[in-house]
Formats: sequence, C-alpha cells, structure tokens
Amino acid sequence: MNGMPQFLLIGAARAGTTAIYSYLRQCPDIFMPRLKEPNFFAFEGQTLACRGPGADYINNSVTRLAEYRDLFATSPPGAVLGEASPLYLFADQAAARIRHHAPEARLVVVLRNPVDQAFSHFMYATKQRIEPLTDFVAALAAEDQRMADGWQPLFGYSRFPRYAEQLARYLALFPRDQILIRLYEEFERDPATLMQDILGHIGVTSGFRPDMAVKHNAGGVPKNRIFQDFLMKSNPVTRAIGLVVPQETRLRIRDRLAGFNLKRDETMPPEARAILLNRLGDQIRQLQPMIDRDLSAWLP
Repeated sequence: MNGMPQFLLIGAARAGTTAIYSYLRQCPDIFMPRLKEPNFFAFEGQTLACRGPGADYINNSVTRLAEYRDLFATSPPGAVLGEASPLYLFADQAAARIRHHAPEARLVVVLRNPVDQAFSHFMYATKQRIEPLTDFVAALAAEDQRMADGWQPLFGYSRFPRYAEQLARYLALFPRDQILIRLYEEFERDPATLMQDILGHIGVTSGFRPDMAVKHNAGGVPKNRIFQDFLMKSNPVTRAIGLVVPQETRLRIRDRLAGFNLKRDETMPPEARAILLNRLGDQIRQLQPMIDRDLSAWLP
C-alpha cells in the first residue's frame, strides 16, 4: 500500500472527527497529512464546480491519484498512514473507491444521533459564516433547492446523516471486523477509551496516550457577527497575516478567537426536531440491527 492510507476516519461529520484527527496526529507511530479532509475517495477524477457559500471546501478537494499519494510522501519509514475525511461516509462512490485503492485499510466510523448531527452542522455553518439563514426550520425547507442549485453537501442537513444507507455500502464491500463503529456518546463520555479502541483497531499498540485538553471544532452562534466575519472570511488583514504565520498556527489562533465569540446555549426548535425525526426516523430504526446497538435514545 505504498503511498496509500492504512486507515481512514470516514465519518460521521460533526461527531468528533476533528478532535480524533488531532489526537491521532500526536502519535509518533502515525502519519496523517496536515491537510485534513482531502476528500479524494469522494471525488476522484471529478472536475469540481460546486456553487453556493463555502464552495471552496469542496472545490479544493484532492481529485487526482498522484496528488493524493503525494500527501503521504513525507511519512517516516514504518509509520502507520491515515487520513480523515468525513465525506467518505456520505459520498455514494467513496466505499467502492476505497475498496479499489486501499482494500485492506482499517476504517473508523463514529456515529452521532442524526437529528443532533444535522443541527450541529447548521450551527457549524453559522459559526463559519456560510449559512445565510438564521432559522434552522427555514434552512431545512431550503435543502432541495440548495442541492438543485449545486450547493455543497453540508447544506443538505437532513441528507448528510442517513447512516443506515451509507453504512450499508461499506458493509457490502468490507469485512465487518475491518470497520470500527462507535457512537459519539461514547466519545463524549470516555474519549480516552475510545481513542485506545481506535489505536488498537489500526494496529498501534505502543500505549500512546494523546493530550486531549483542547476542545476542537465547536459550533455555536456568533455573539458579534461582524467580528466573526472578520475572522472567518478573507480580508486584507487576514491575508497579510497569512504571509508570515504558518497555516496550521493561523487556523488554531483563528478558531480559538472564534470560540470566544460563540454562544453555545442554542437549542433546536421543536418544529425542526419533528421534521428531522420524520425524515430520519426510519434510518435510525434500520441502523440498530446493522450495528447491533440500542438506539432508542435517538428516537422520541
């Protein structure tokens, strides 16, 4: 598997993947590219022309095999190679492409209550200042039109967490023991144990323990939208800073400042929860036997 990953964190979005990626990158036995979410297996060979807010996130994806292999070119000898792209769970061709290019890759999936996941995605888009609407119910009503207009998949809030149909694609192509499936509630309750489960699954047995003191990629509503725009959108000041401060450091500072500007006490409108349960309830019920877990807490 020269130049190809030996493990993939394939999702789900808004289920701790950024934190897990950060913790895994601390491990000296693991090499993960600095570029999180290259999305190669979601968009291999495609010419991307996504429209709408935040389109660059999709349009900047790695779509060529040689470019993807180059992400791992600086890995030290003997390192376990991996990457994290939550779009892989969502994208309908990703499982087959992984099976073709990296058939022995160990896969890691963390699933979150899809109703909560959808609202978290909305809050994340609000934080990033790419969601034009402030009403989640209105955003759910706009899904079909946004998808028809070529907006990026994030804005299909109730389409993103259809875990039963998404996971079925992987279970049809990979042995069950090649896929580690955990729940976001487990990550929140005991992240250290979940990290050890992941390390064991991908073959790292060194006893490494990551520093988990920093909270990563939290969502929320900006207290001051003008300040949030300044942080999140390109402007002369941020472009000038980018010339002298490394991207990884710059993004860490940006996200820390943005975090101070967020309110996190927002609750989902009851009408939105009802809409999501109507759209996703069957997916939850179908998922239970697939992963042999009681998911009744996700249902009303």
